[in-house]
Amino acid sequence: MNRHSLLLATAAALAIVLAACGGNKSAVGSAGSSDKTPTLTPSADATPAERYAAMTAAYGLWHDVQMPVKATLRSPANLSASGRLTMVCDSLVHLSMRVLGMEVAVVRMTRDSVHVYDKFHRYLFAESIRAVQARTGLTLADMQCALLGRAFVPGAGVATARSASSLRLGGTYPALDISAAHSPSGYEWSMKATTLADARVALQSIAVSAGSVKATCTYTPAPSLTATGAVASALDINATIAKKQLSARLQYTLDDARWNTRTVPAAPSARGYQRLPASALPRMFQIF
Repeated sequence: MNRHSLLLATAAALAIVLAACGGNKSAVGSAGSSDKTPTLTPSADATPAERYAAMTAAYGLWHDVQMPVKATLRSPANLSASGRLTMVCDSLVHLSMRVLGMEVAVVRMTRDSVHVYDKFHRYLFAESIRAVQARTGLTLADMQCALLGRAFVPGAGVATARSASSLRLGGTYPALDISAAHSPSGYEWSMKATTLADARVALQSIAVSAGSVKATCTYTPAPSLTATGAVASALDINATIAKKQLSARLQYTLDDARWNTRTVPAAPSARGYQRLPASALPRMFQIF
């Protein structure tokens, strides 16, 4: 398989896994939290609910973000590529992948659809967001949280202190275990958080199981809060898709992230592309 096909496979895998997983606003403070802001650094004897509240209190509000990303595919083949991730809160995910400066693949998710553009072979894969939600209950906001390394409640977006009532919280310090009180039939998820060296609580991993797709995202928390609060600096994805093992990593250059600029990339033109059903994406992994 050539380098461009491998890169498309990486982009396609990210789309599949995220679909299975999920004006300037204030910099820190979670939406929907209570008037009393929890501490960001709870004590070692804090309850799971208190540690959960501390973690979500570090989630700042944002409108949009653009940041460089390095994508590395480790299995079933080895490949690295640079790119740029652009997101508009609850509206858009646009991941552009480049090789030698040339854009060769784009993953674009909106509230209506998921599109994967193979700009090298001129293929276009499409899936409706409704189909994704029917299988998993996830929204675009959930998927954005998964990319940022923020806990979320499937179907409801970013986790807040108030959302604790719909979750099961447990774990002994420094661990925090999070799971849903109720999950859609055939779909299961759980999250783990941990207490960092500076006493902040950060998301550590998400595990999902949806039909034949099983995936785990493990996060590297940013060493300090960004202008819009806590995010991850990298995520490692391990998944089983079409009976193939996938291992990939996304690493963000947070120092070069631009928040709330109101700049949104246009969708690639679909003229001249061969449209293929989204069901063709998993079959790509049969050729490795």
